[in-house]
Amino acid sequence: MGTLVELIKETYDHKACLEIASSGCSDGACTRHNYQADTLLLYMSYSDEIIKYTSERLGYNFLSNLARDFGSPLKDNKDQDNFSWQEVVSACPNKDDYKHALVWKFIELVAKEKSLDH
Repeated sequence: MGTLVELIKETYDHKACLEIASSGCSDGACTRHNYQADTLLLYMSYSDEIIKYTSERLGYNFLSNLARDFGSPLKDNKDQDNFSWQEVVSACPNKDDYKHALVWKFIELVAKEKSLDH
């Protein structure tokens, strides 16, 4: 099994990557991974790669903030960082929605990378 980055780059051609990079997955450009069932399968198989790739480009704060967008009750404490990003994600009640959004963000980042390669 190859990497998910390779799989996404093979799945979407340059034109599709340009569309995904400019409009995002939520606008239907991500034709092969539109449904949550599809993205959850990717997350189950490639979660480590998704988290590593996304956090290297956007930071671990992105992961925490995304979990908060999906209802994680753990908030930033401005005086000190009480919660790790893992704790914030663990507390998220809408984990499937969170994982779906994270996979879409991953696909968008890979599509942007591929579109810049040409």
